[in-house]
Amino acid sequence: MKPMAWAAVLVALAGPLCATALDWQRVQDTNVIEIVTRDADGALRETSVWIVSFDGHGYVRTNDSRWLANIRRGSSVVLRIGAEELPVAAREPNDAAVAARVEEHFKQKYGFMQRVASTLRFREPTVLELTAR
Repeated sequence: MKPMAWAAVLVALAGPLCATALDWQRVQDTNVIEIVTRDADGALRETSVWIVSFDGHGYVRTNDSRWLANIRRGSSVVLRIGAEELPVAAREPNDAAVAARVEEHFKQKYGFMQRVASTLRFREPTVLELTAR
């Protein structure tokens, strides 16, 4: 194969890999994403959520939701932004300093709506840290 043909093959292979890389700035610039998990019976659970990102991770919050139970059970996790689906790993950092930073980022990003939501909470939400897979 000629050198130029090899270059075309490499570009063709690299294209799909680059397209699936997680751009956390794009996530930060998106107000609402869908988080997709699987229920115990295998059914897809698609939930619209707010998200923030900083330090190379995304962060979402929830309280006793079915999708949180799915993650704790070991379900795969996908972020959906428009038609694009991005597989991620999710973990609960259980760190008060991280939770405080997440709260501050939510206030900065969502402003008044976040402040209203915060005052209506009965308890602190569970923070999930998302990392590209």
